Amino acid sequence: MSRPLREATTYLVLAFSLAIGIATALPHAGINSLLSAFAPVTAIVVITFTATPRGRRRALWGEFGLNRSGKRLWAFALLVPMLLAGSAYGAALALDAADLRPIDLTSSGVASWSLNLASTLAFMTVLFLSEEIGWRGYLLPRIQQLTSRRRAALVTGFIHGCFHLPLILIATTYDEHGSRWLVAPVVVATITMGGVFYAYVWDRTHSVWPVAMAHGAVNTAFAIGAGAVVARSDADLAYVAGESGIATFAAVAVVGALLLARARVWRTGTGAAPRVAVTGSARAPAAAAR
Repeated sequence: MSRPLREATTYLVLAFSLAIGIATALPHAGINSLLSAFAPVTAIVVITFTATPRGRRRALWGEFGLNRSGKRLWAFALLVPMLLAGSAYGAALALDAADLRPIDLTSSGVASWSLNLASTLAFMTVLFLSEEIGWRGYLLPRIQQLTSRRRAALVTGFIHGCFHLPLILIATTYDEHGSRWLVAPVVVATITMGGVFYAYVWDRTHSVWPVAMAHGAVNTAFAIGAGAVVARSDADLAYVAGESGIATFAAVAVVGALLLARARVWRTGTGAAPRVAVTGSARAPAAAAR
């Protein structure tokens, strides 16, 4: 087994074991989704102290770009996911699956809404940094060493989507509305295509910060959208908008397909993966640009 495949497999065994364990131990507790968000970074911490030579641990964490802001893509990483997720709630209104709540447009109302938006975005970014250190920071560069970067974006996104299945299929508090036969595949498909966007942001910046911002922006938009409408039926709204919504998937799939077809970073060598730190051997060969 090649080193990138071995490292990716080790990470996935740890992350999925934690996710399944959390969903099984706390099936009815709302905190299960929060704990699951920390499973990827927990897996990386375990790998750091059990499979990485002491002298290589700093290099391993250096892979994640925590010392690079990636600020040139901040606006893009925040606005695109919020527009995509928000458009799905617009579709829910158009399809009569929900009604719009009254909106307070007074100065105090706008100020309160803006403060809530900013604080939620900040919290979500920090929360999903713990996920993106694992998915795009650690796993994606290793998958890129095994296949093309376009395919790696899809594969990592699909695996990330499957990571949500224990909460969806075992627990009762996550994406709980609607048939599991419909919700589960749509969530996986949506996160798979969302993974293309996250991979694009990663390959443009090699920093997990803007990727975490994008991930956080999606979930912020879901929270705001759900709070801004009154569902005629919880299941009907879940089928249209939110993480399990067909409209959400359609919007994300269009952007993902455009990036796969046209993204310059995947057509030239400018997005080549950075060097990957060794976890079990003495040398770290550079990842080949694809």
